[in-house]
Amino acid sequence: MPRVVDHEERRQQIVFALWLVIAQHGIEGVSLRHVAAEAGVSMGRIQHYFGTKESLVLAGCTALVQSAYGGYLETADAAPRDRLLHVVSQQIPQDDGGRMGVSVWYAYVAKSINHAAVRQVLAEARRGAEEECVRLIRAAREASGGGAGLAGPEQTAPEQAAPEQAALAKARRLLALADGLTLRVLVRDLEPAEAVAMLEAEVDLV
Repeated sequence: MPRVVDHEERRQQIVFALWLVIAQHGIEGVSLRHVAAEAGVSMGRIQHYFGTKESLVLAGCTALVQSAYGGYLETADAAPRDRLLHVVSQQIPQDDGGRMGVSVWYAYVAKSINHAAVRQVLAEARRGAEEECVRLIRAAREASGGGAGLAGPEQTAPEQAAPEQAALAKARRLLALADGLTLRVLVRDLEPAEAVAMLEAEVDLV
């Protein structure tokens, strides 16, 4: 019988090879030949699945975002506070593999300066993370009895808007702190456990 080919697995194999090439040479160093060699497949195979180098690079960016989102979905049964901590701390690299992933992310960040499609993917991912943080902050406050996400009928429109604005400000501070700590861990100026502890302390102030 002919062997059944798992096309999604093949695509993932090629994307992972792309990430390795980006980690080693940057996005400007990507070529179909380099990725094919890293993946152990032919250039024709890559072209079959992705077409051009441009399409492959963009697919790698989308896959990076989807990978992070997939990790978040695994926390579906956790409390809002724990899910919030996951969102803001998951980018902290815990090992060499994590550092590679973060370095690829920042390579895409740099690429987004002059690449509209990459910029759109990253911007949408950051907006999504921010919106989810706001939702989780409100849920965590309600779960703790704070009720910051609830507005009574006697409140005016500005008063009703205040909790939402406060949650948004908190979400942005948490994400900005996470970005800064990630860079320090990436350059080995801070231990991952220290960075996560700092984020956990901030999340507990929600």
